[in-house]
Amino acid sequence: MAYEIAGSAALSVASRNPARQWVGGAAGSSAKDRFDTGEYFAIRHQPKFKIKRDTRIFTMGSCFAREVENVLIQSGVPLVTKEFGIAPELFDSWDEAKGTGGGVPKGRLSRGAFNKYTVASMTHEIRRVLLDEQHEDDGLIELQSDLWFDPHAAGTRSGPYEMVRECRRQIAAATAQIRKADVVFLTLGLVEGWVDTKTGLAMNRAPGGRPMMRLADRFNFVVPSYGEALVELEETIALIREVCNPDMHFVITVSPVPFHATFRPLDVVTANTLSKSLLRTLTDEVSSRHDFVDYFPSYEIVTNSPRELAWSEDRLHVNHRMVGHVMRSFRACYLDEEAEAAPAARGEMMSAAAGAA
Repeated sequence: MAYEIAGSAALSVASRNPARQWVGGAAGSSAKDRFDTGEYFAIRHQPKFKIKRDTRIFTMGSCFAREVENVLIQSGVPLVTKEFGIAPELFDSWDEAKGTGGGVPKGRLSRGAFNKYTVASMTHEIRRVLLDEQHEDDGLIELQSDLWFDPHAAGTRSGPYEMVRECRRQIAAATAQIRKADVVFLTLGLVEGWVDTKTGLAMNRAPGGRPMMRLADRFNFVVPSYGEALVELEETIALIREVCNPDMHFVITVSPVPFHATFRPLDVVTANTLSKSLLRTLTDEVSSRHDFVDYFPSYEIVTNSPRELAWSEDRLHVNHRMVGHVMRSFRACYLDEEAEAAPAARGEMMSAAAGAA
């Protein structure tokens, strides 16, 4: 959507924006001054709405969505998937000696299996649950005799059909909790993805190693155009509001975590820049169209912070302290700390933020 306003209005906007200049302006407000602190980068953000303590939240997206969940739980905000997850023994990362898998110890449930990395994989999960779409073998792939793989989960291990299908049921049950939510938090991660040509379904991940080599021609590597991704995201948001809650609000963001590797004939840094640029433009377009959709700049906070503070040693994962700073920023922007502990009327769930765009 094009942004066009009268010249006088543009001057008025500029006069009220202390963070509009890269250099100059009031001390500490320019981008240069904020870079020069050598600290975590501070972004000025005016949210369109606030989240009260009784606002019910559903999160979907990349691993950053799991970080949001943890902060919401700690803040006492109802997370509709809080009691859902997959046993750590059912993850590829399960370590018998340490008794951990999926990022949690034995006896707890991991929500890591809920990670969704592309708009297409989010759309697939939402449609199959909200529209009760049925797929042969639940969309699972048999890699070899009675060794099944779920291309729509994240991190879960392959195994017998009933075991993998039970994991799929648990993931679907968690996704169905979106019907109870007031706000959906979406984190967009990647644009590079895969399609199973046998089922026509967008995949959240492809099998690795020898199964991928053996079945490679069953899968197509796909990079959607901006227009295709925009239509898909818009239709998914519309479906959620139609089926779940006509007053549903959305906070969307872009994960700063880069590719592990690219399948395009490009340097991974170039491919990652293209991916994040498309997603960032996508989130701007959708949030500009709707007053019930807001963009939170976690991507900008991380990528503009000093590299030694922002990233782990592998330069792939965000440092935990950096995540803490991002989530403190999120909490300061969105969580209504003044909200009364007693439940507010449902119609008062959203309160306009002062000076919101």
